[in-house]
Amino acid sequence: MTVTAEQGLKTPGLHEVDVPIFCALTRFGLRRPGSLLTSYLDYRRLLNRSDDSPAERLLRTAFLVENAHTWYSLSIWDGRPMFSAQVRDHVDIARRSLGRLNYEPERGPELWSTRWQLVGVSNNLNWDGFDLRALVSERDRTERDLSDRSYATR
Repeated sequence: MTVTAEQGLKTPGLHEVDVPIFCALTRFGLRRPGSLLTSYLDYRRLLNRSDDSPAERLLRTAFLVENAHTWYSLSIWDGRPMFSAQVRDHVDIARRSLGRLNYEPERGPELWSTRWQLVGVSNNLNWDGFDLRALVSERDRTERDLSDRSYATR
């Protein structure tokens, strides 16, 4: 029995999906714990300014804290992430943040970024104000057959 993407995504387990949704994760290693607050304020400032002219295809973003010296920016995109070198505020804040980063001459600043395409989701896609289930269902090109439950147990 074939089901719609949305019905299949409500079944418990991990679901493989074929969607053009990407996640970007950037890690910032700070020199001093006091820089965490300044970094968060810059992050919020950039988000507030981007409300006036939102980045194309940016769906959601979050500021994640690992410890007093490390934070991450997580962003979810409809399509490949666009790192806004053209956005003046983004460039200014990025330049200002470089002075806060831990730095080793032979390695450079403690900063890295990765990008992944979404290939699997659980059935619990709750995120306040962000309907990822509907978005994935709308764009998913995977057909599911409930008689073959293997997609939900991988």
